[in-house]
Amino acid sequence: MTLSFPRVHDRPVRRALVAVAALELGLVLALPAPANQDKPGILGGLRTAAAQLRGEGPPVDLVQDYVGARRLVRRRDAYPVLTEAFASVGLRWPAEHRSTHPPTAFLLVLPVAWLPWKAAAAVWAALMLVAIGGAWWALGARAELAAVLAPLTLVWPPAAWSLGQLTPLWLFGLALAWRERRRAAGAGAAIGLASLTKLVPAISLVPFLALGRATVLRAFAAVWVVAGIVLAAVSPGAIGRYVSVGRSVGDDQAARGENSALLWAFEHHLGAVGLAAGVLLVVLVLGVSLVRLRALGQLDEWTWCAWCWGGVALLPIAWIYSLLPLAPVLWLCLRRGGVVARALAVFALVVPFTVDPFGLPGAIWLAAATASVGLSLLMLALGRPNRSAAGAGLGPAGG
Repeated sequence: MTLSFPRVHDRPVRRALVAVAALELGLVLALPAPANQDKPGILGGLRTAAAQLRGEGPPVDLVQDYVGARRLVRRRDAYPVLTEAFASVGLRWPAEHRSTHPPTAFLLVLPVAWLPWKAAAAVWAALMLVAIGGAWWALGARAELAAVLAPLTLVWPPAAWSLGQLTPLWLFGLALAWRERRRAAGAGAAIGLASLTKLVPAISLVPFLALGRATVLRAFAAVWVVAGIVLAAVSPGAIGRYVSVGRSVGDDQAARGENSALLWAFEHHLGAVGLAAGVLLVVLVLGVSLVRLRALGQLDEWTWCAWCWGGVALLPIAWIYSLLPLAPVLWLCLRRGGVVARALAVFALVVPFTVDPFGLPGAIWLAAATASVGLSLLMLALGRPNRSAAGAGLGPAGG
């Protein structure tokens, strides 16, 4: 399978990998926190991740989900102004708007929300690091190799910033869905988990549904039914409040100059031509994937990665950490692509190292990185039309 890793069977090698993973984690933990959180610099994500893992409780996006979760169980407004939310955990951070995360995101944080902020942030960071390692395992790496890859992945800024976010669960859910692609119920539940974070990962249901895999949709729906029941029991008004906040805050947040969402940034910085180019790219990548599905009669790794990319490309609001779910796509393009496909993938990998992660100039470049991954996929498809790795396909049989 294209996304698989070399198998490591030698026990001494496996022990050595565990030692390497421990060494990597130790090096990460030794890094100091950024001197200026407002201008953290190129390594700011890694240094912030280190501070979070050490229990220093730096200002990260998790605050909105942590506070939202605690307010859910107390049946208070789960969407306070974020300046107030940060202040409630002892942090000063100017953010005069409310969260745009769905209340299901707050549910995901409930297991750590009973802890004090610094402890909760540290435990969450550790869990997100495990989720990144779990994603590599789901894509074919042995547990020991996945343990090495998890802290190594933090070198890439989108991964490091993700320890204070929900994107590792998005990544893990989609990677697990690929691993479970022959088991419709498992794949649907995994996509359901991913979609609880930011909703748009649900787009990955499309290739399964195009193959007539209705069980995938039923399993996905079951996850959401359970989440809905829990939300109704904990805070009956949470969904209505989210809809209300989304209407009043969502457009304002999307219109921020730092927003690196592909379609918004292309329109904002490049005008109508940019928007048309972005839409055309999305249509081409997803359209080619549907053509491949029809030609192959099964789900191959290129098509799966196309829909993983589509979820990121269609985000209405995106930041540097939003690129993390593209990690399997980049892995595919780097392993299987030709010169042009690999060059485009390398561009996407390098961009996050060169921009202010949350500043105005970086938005168009991060959007360009997303676009370059889509172009890399198209170049890969042109170089390998309608080819599927042996054993990687999923036909319409099996539920």
